[in-house]
Amino acid sequence: MMQRSYGRGRYGAVLASLALFTGLLASQGNAFVPPIGSNNVLRSAGRIGDGGFTVKSPRSMNVGNTAGASGKKNRHGGHLLTMKMWGDEGDIVGQDRIKSCIPYLLPLADGHHFGKYIFLNFPALRAVDEVTIAPLAHFLDSVPFLSLIVFLVLSLGTRNSDMARGVRFNAQQAILVDIALIFPELIGSGMDGVAMPTVLMASASNFVWYFMTACVGYSVVNNLRGKKPDQIPFISNAAEMAVGPF
Repeated sequence: MMQRSYGRGRYGAVLASLALFTGLLASQGNAFVPPIGSNNVLRSAGRIGDGGFTVKSPRSMNVGNTAGASGKKNRHGGHLLTMKMWGDEGDIVGQDRIKSCIPYLLPLADGHHFGKYIFLNFPALRAVDEVTIAPLAHFLDSVPFLSLIVFLVLSLGTRNSDMARGVRFNAQQAILVDIALIFPELIGSGMDGVAMPTVLMASASNFVWYFMTACVGYSVVNNLRGKKPDQIPFISNAAEMAVGPF
């Protein structure tokens, strides 16, 4: 009975996480929607170009050293400062390589139980898991709603523009991978008590674990190489939109 009550609480927490993320994404998107016709007005005034926002700058401005911008002369001899909407160049440098990997501990811990059948068949992998991810998963499970709290911290942290955009992107992508685990959780909850063939249950559980591990492994490897892991279908694009242009 205690396990079933905990399960219901867990599903409630992940649903609350999904609702919160949807609200944050909606508010983030609305913040960058310009008024109707504003682009035409700005473009006719010479303030915006087809490639991004442009503003007139004095001749003395050192445009070449402006991060995320490119400068060129207009026909009147002035300078135009073209701001790139998506400001990073796709490289992750220095300590950001490690910082970008840390958020992926959340989906690894939340999706840990999907690997139970794999761990039974591969004792060596189980031994590695018991000294790495399993303790973290047990700790998150032992404190009510701790996983949700970590989720909230990561969600709000991605809105801090003082943090490197590569780190914020990875935090948001880790959140989305974690959200993707909600759906098999809900399906499993809905089929609680229904007799299912073990082969079918093991195959479904293994697939989810492989998916999660592949996403996390791809992201961590690319972060350590200094490359932004932005090639996960659907999830990476959603992470870009959620983080915003700067």
